[in-house]
Amino acid sequence: MATKVRWIGHAFFEITTQHDRTILIDPYIEENPATPEGVIPDEADMILITHDHFDHLESVASLLGPEGIIFAQPEVITKIQDENPELEDRNFVNDGIGMNIGGTVEYDGIKVTMVQAFHSSGVGSPSGFIVRLTDDNTIYYAGDTGVFSSMELFNELYDINLALLPIGSVFTMDPAQAALATRLLQPDVVIPMHYGTFPILVETADEFIELVSKESIDTEVKPINPGESYLLK
Repeated sequence: MATKVRWIGHAFFEITTQHDRTILIDPYIEENPATPEGVIPDEADMILITHDHFDHLESVASLLGPEGIIFAQPEVITKIQDENPELEDRNFVNDGIGMNIGGTVEYDGIKVTMVQAFHSSGVGSPSGFIVRLTDDNTIYYAGDTGVFSSMELFNELYDINLALLPIGSVFTMDPAQAALATRLLQPDVVIPMHYGTFPILVETADEFIELVSKESIDTEVKPINPGESYLLK
């Protein structure tokens, strides 16, 4: 079975691994205007949270499976527990101590590395994730961020098969910055995200697609609509 990556809308992704493990990143569904009607993600075995803004953790309590585990920074874990008392005794990475930028935690054969991002956060600091799956595929989820030159180091450290990059501007990279980020990262495939959700954001991926096509790289841009999936082979 190939790994399936489904865009739920905005910055929310569902990854279904070859062994039917469900990974949710930045869950936001109840109030997400980009999520199509009837699209419901599976309960999560793993939930990864990049920062504490509402549009990245609103749905953590409703989507965590009975044995699921939450990956986040210590301060974000504390905030989640304070706002969701029903999760107080649930599973958090490292028994609730959390993890931080530069750290890697292996769970069920999947290696999760937290990396830096440049954004804001009420508590903790913004982050992204490198997720190395058991089928040897590596996914980079940038989180909310502007472009930064050390993205090139991710290209050196990890053989990135799929990058999930924001392009919507105002709160994150715009298409030009995201195209430069793609050149620094040089993934096999890039899927744009965090656009078209609200009127203030860039509406389509057209400019991003055009700008990446002008870069001298072999990356394929695969825009998908909310609710659609990409199979990572």
